[in-house]
Amino acid sequence: MWKSRLFYLIGSWILVLAALQLIPLCYALLVGETDAAGSFFASASLALLLGGALFLGFRSTERVRVPRLTIFLPLAGVASLALMAGLPLYLLFPEGGFLRAFYDGMSQITTNGSTAYEGAIEGMRSIMLWRAIASWTGGLMAISFTLSLLTAMNSGGLQLHRSPLNFGDREAGYQRLKATTQAIFPVYLFVTMLCFILLWLVGTERFDAFVLALSIVSTAGVVHENMIQSLGVLPHLIITLFLLIGLSNWDFHHWRARTLTPRIRQDRELRMSLIVILVGAALLFLMTDTTVADLLNLVFAATSALSTFGIMPTDIAGLNTADALPVGILLMILTAIGGAAASGSGGLKQMRIMLVFKLGKAEIDRLAHPHGVHTVRYGAAVAEKRDIDAIWLLLGSFVLIMAAGAIALAVLGIHFQDALTLSFAAMTLSGPLATSADPGFAGYASLAQVDYAILSILMLIGRVEAPIFMAIFARALWRG
Repeated sequence: MWKSRLFYLIGSWILVLAALQLIPLCYALLVGETDAAGSFFASASLALLLGGALFLGFRSTERVRVPRLTIFLPLAGVASLALMAGLPLYLLFPEGGFLRAFYDGMSQITTNGSTAYEGAIEGMRSIMLWRAIASWTGGLMAISFTLSLLTAMNSGGLQLHRSPLNFGDREAGYQRLKATTQAIFPVYLFVTMLCFILLWLVGTERFDAFVLALSIVSTAGVVHENMIQSLGVLPHLIITLFLLIGLSNWDFHHWRARTLTPRIRQDRELRMSLIVILVGAALLFLMTDTTVADLLNLVFAATSALSTFGIMPTDIAGLNTADALPVGILLMILTAIGGAAASGSGGLKQMRIMLVFKLGKAEIDRLAHPHGVHTVRYGAAVAEKRDIDAIWLLLGSFVLIMAAGAIALAVLGIHFQDALTLSFAAMTLSGPLATSADPGFAGYASLAQVDYAILSILMLIGRVEAPIFMAIFARALWRG
């Protein structure tokens, strides 16, 4: 029964993606990109047929609430949407192979931002538009997954995040996911349009401003780095501001929009973001030969890394190999910290980093006062044993899978430093960061088909979180 419900839900999502492909299709016809228009038409038709078949074939299935559906829905849903998102690229570049296109689709849906078609799609505006739309959709999906399914399963201690959404604890399963999406979508759309208008008003070309807005709010660096590096001071300031919004908790943004109050005091992760960005910018200033006039670029670089956007300004991207290593390590640390729990960014998330710090402090206090009572709190919530176990499970499985991915890539012939960087960038959903963290990396277009398969799996795990992926190997799940 749960499989039928899963097919119905996936079919519904594929239909949404098929409808969204009509936007780049019309745009391709408008600008005269006939080859791209043909690929979008064929892809939308196939998605409509497949999604329609699943939707109509399983629409009468009753709603069920079983752990297997809750676990497989994000896994199968992300994989299915990645397949549909990459289909236009496969139809446009069939010689590149299916796995290359699937990798690109997974990069879009997971907001990783990297592309396997470097040098081939930069001049194709309809393809750039589609990658931005798919990533924007994936960012919204990630936020909804976090506030509904992942929170319900307490993935990495997410139940300690007290969402201000009123219906949060009263609904479960897909209904909670649907209600979350309906609540967040208006704010998500408004912020995106505001970002577009501001970028346009400060002189950014209209198409570039729209694509940038979609990728910034979703924290997906799907745009070419030259597009951002060629902008002036005001666009960089706007991008930094909206990246900060994108890496923050969207349920708190919804709360602010509803109550018309800042509510900064209650949003611990936003305050931590500001501190981490300032500290990161100061360290970058000490590590590079930049002047005080370049501080905005350093703040932008720190914000881009923390949000897992990944695209760096020229001051950082142009470093030589000797200077790039310490800077690359700092950027990777910021990326590992990542954005807020209920954001579209990747990484381990700031809430967990704060809790790990508090757990360490509690252990030190326990050594000094063995018979004392040491309580770990996150705001008003008290971390119970199951929450602490969930956090350590996330950290352990994250490191284990990332190391396994790096070893697999190295065994297949990739230099180990490149393999480690690629595995890290895939798990933290910060694809463009690989070039800045590892200047010797030849680019994603140079990889083999099997490399794309491994990185696609790592991106999927990074988006749905490692414990959820590990759960499919648990006997208890299959025993019901």
